[in-house]
Amino acid sequence: MPATIEQRTQFLEMITEWKQSGLTQKTFCINNSIPYHVFHYWYGVYKAEQQAGHSFLPVKIRPACISEQIVISGPNGIQLQMPMTEQSILFLKQLLRP
Repeated sequence: MPATIEQRTQFLEMITEWKQSGLTQKTFCINNSIPYHVFHYWYGVYKAEQQAGHSFLPVKIRPACISEQIVISGPNGIQLQMPMTEQSILFLKQLLRP
């Protein structure tokens, strides 16, 4: 049966208490009447959550520096600007095809 949110919170707080106590895992379990296998299971959950937070690296995305632009000016003053790439040229060819 899955643990409730309250139980999960309680067990993860237990791991934090153990880390702050300076006791061994077995001594902590004996002092708090916690079966060692239960403690060990929740310690595994705790470690997995700690590692999951560090699985991605930050990425900085900078816009590409494209100096050449395609500019289409309409009769009503509206302008469409696109970077000049192979994809944009092919797209315009398809649009302008009769």
